Amino acid sequence: MSSQYGYGGRPQDRPVGPPPGVLPPPQAAPQFQQQPPYQGQWGPQQPYYGGGPGQFNGFHPPPRRSGALRLILFGVFVVVVLGVSLTVISMIMSGGNGDDNTAGPGVTGPSIVPTATTHPQEGTAEDFLLHADIYDTGALPEQSCKAADLGDGSLAAQKVYYEKLFGCLNEAWRPIFKEIGQEKPDPGLVVFDKPVTTPCGRFEPLSGRVLAFYCYGNQVMYTDVAQMNKAFGPTEDLAYLMTIAHEYGHHVQGVSGLFYARAVYLQDHPDQKLESSRRNELQASCFAGVFSKAVEQSYPLTGRLDEFKRQSSSSFGESSDTPEDERTHGLATSQGFWIQNGFNIGENKACNTFAVAADLVK
Repeated sequence: MSSQYGYGGRPQDRPVGPPPGVLPPPQAAPQFQQQPPYQGQWGPQQPYYGGGPGQFNGFHPPPRRSGALRLILFGVFVVVVLGVSLTVISMIMSGGNGDDNTAGPGVTGPSIVPTATTHPQEGTAEDFLLHADIYDTGALPEQSCKAADLGDGSLAAQKVYYEKLFGCLNEAWRPIFKEIGQEKPDPGLVVFDKPVTTPCGRFEPLSGRVLAFYCYGNQVMYTDVAQMNKAFGPTEDLAYLMTIAHEYGHHVQGVSGLFYARAVYLQDHPDQKLESSRRNELQASCFAGVFSKAVEQSYPLTGRLDEFKRQSSSSFGESSDTPEDERTHGLATSQGFWIQNGFNIGENKACNTFAVAADLVK
């Protein structure tokens, strides 16, 4: 049983230390110092409310075999905009731990609405994770968000693409945050092709397998221009869409209190670190799917749904060859499952990954 908060408030109102279970950055800066704005940055960069400054979520692709090499992990550098790595689902699953199937007619693939089957003590972190208000907020408002051309994939071209999509993400999620009583400043976004220093550490382009990451310390998403080009090139725009929407999903977790509840839960359940990390990452991917539904008509995704399924199930996360003690983001097939589930249901109730059985968050 998780510890009670003791004051009747939300997890983010409790002063806690840095939560366990968050991957360390490739390079840790001993102390963050404010840097002048980087040319690839727009949006506010205020300190993040309520959390420790040194926390981030990275996003990466599944390893692919090239000789003895594993494929690069896709999603490392999306500090405020692109938070967690997306795992892909090759096998489309449906059913399981859901109380209804509310996807529209003709929808194929996963379409479950997770329902909690346990009853933790009211007011605990576990209770919050299972019954957060964000799950009751419905669909995101439909957006007019035609995709910008990625061109040659240069810094300038990626900035144009992300800036357009980032504006749509803010517009889509603002009313959801207002509904749960959390009207916070919009997050920031940095698109970089040279080293950046953040509250979460210093990052170099092409570091490991990180594509993008979200830093809770300043509410900023960071995306690596070179890494995205290396992983996808400028033609696979749907991977860029899913990456930034996934990182924004981490921002949603911070604003809604889920990030903080998980931090508290892990203090009492350190043995759940890996599985909880996967639930966290897959939830961010599910939120990315819900957003994708909101731009389906305008992006557009119509006529590209087969491509969307393929991209979601093969571009992010870990492979079956990844040692179990290193599976922090979920298998590529699991990533695909949850991205598609969010898209097919089209509402945030699709994304309660903390309520499903372990076999859905492998």
